[in-house]
Amino acid sequence: MDVLSYYLETYEACRKAFLSYKKQLKSKFERFDYECLEIPKDGGQLDVYCLGAKKKPAKRLVIMSSGIHGVEGFAGSAFQRRWIEEFLLDDKSAYKLPKNSDFLILHGINAHGFKNFLRVNERNVDLNRNFALKREKLHKRFKNKKYRKIQSFLNPGSEFGNFLFEYIFFIIRFLGVVIRFGAKYVLDAAVNGQYEFPKGIYYGGRKPEPVVRVLRKYFKKVLKPYDRILILDFHTGYGAKNGLSLMHNAEGGSRTDKNLKKVFGDFGLLLNEGEEDFYRTSGDFTDFFGKILAKEKDLFPITVELGTFGNLNVMGAIRGSFLMISENRIRFHGSKSELEADKIREEFKQMFYPNREDWRLAAMDHVFGIVPEAITRFSKL
Repeated sequence: MDVLSYYLETYEACRKAFLSYKKQLKSKFERFDYECLEIPKDGGQLDVYCLGAKKKPAKRLVIMSSGIHGVEGFAGSAFQRRWIEEFLLDDKSAYKLPKNSDFLILHGINAHGFKNFLRVNERNVDLNRNFALKREKLHKRFKNKKYRKIQSFLNPGSEFGNFLFEYIFFIIRFLGVVIRFGAKYVLDAAVNGQYEFPKGIYYGGRKPEPVVRVLRKYFKKVLKPYDRILILDFHTGYGAKNGLSLMHNAEGGSRTDKNLKKVFGDFGLLLNEGEEDFYRTSGDFTDFFGKILAKEKDLFPITVELGTFGNLNVMGAIRGSFLMISENRIRFHGSKSELEADKIREEFKQMFYPNREDWRLAAMDHVFGIVPEAITRFSKL
């Protein structure tokens, strides 16, 4: 099958294709469970397959998740469906599927963002800044003072105007902010997440969103039998053009850090604190498992990040920031021209789900050049 055919253009098409494997998976795996998790308050549906070679749960589990950032779910869905079709279902595959590991595949965690080509959910919450326990009270404990200092730059309160004029003016303002505060300061201020400005970019919410509460309950029930859990959370947008980064928040020298190095270390792609291109987030999905599961479990949480147009250089950072800020601005403050707004929406979509063939092929090559081998290594630990 042509790998490009896995890339689909609507949420509905992705979901339909994902669900089309239900009968085949049920007949192939002794342990098969499909759940459609209903997310309250217009959160949509979250489809989950739980699969195993034996009826009794294995001791190891591989989790593949997509769509926590809505629009990024198109690529994540493509990776998940290729994994199902060519590795889980294809008996002629050269890949030897580990029988001592079960698989949990979560499709479209942020259905609203997925449907509407947004990163955020229906309340402008960046879910990857929201996966926390209620008692953590991130909105009180985590004060992003850097964000507060430049929030008027990050969240303009006026109507969007002419694309070209706005872009030129943005470049001038961007360079001014960077000269004053430094590039790393601006990056950290924005992407670390914030809990004070509900209409701002990277807003993490005031409390755990419904999908977080649903998944917490689901994970505590389903993950109980497993001793070792590999988490592969697919994302797009950040990084070198057509590149791949493997990101994690584990403290250096911790058990989780050592676990990840055993599986991914020699790929040369691990990014963590201290790396030039690394940024830390609060309320991260991959960190959530360590908060809700027993401490004796071995966790291998990784964010698989596919770079698109390249936002690590100055011009890429400017373009990416402009699109993030402008898309958010248009949703809250409107645009003088719908045509200009559509330009922003389309470029925003391309930033996370490019229609370029070279990117789509490179993304598949990156993911399937690493994921099958990583799962094999994990199964042998």
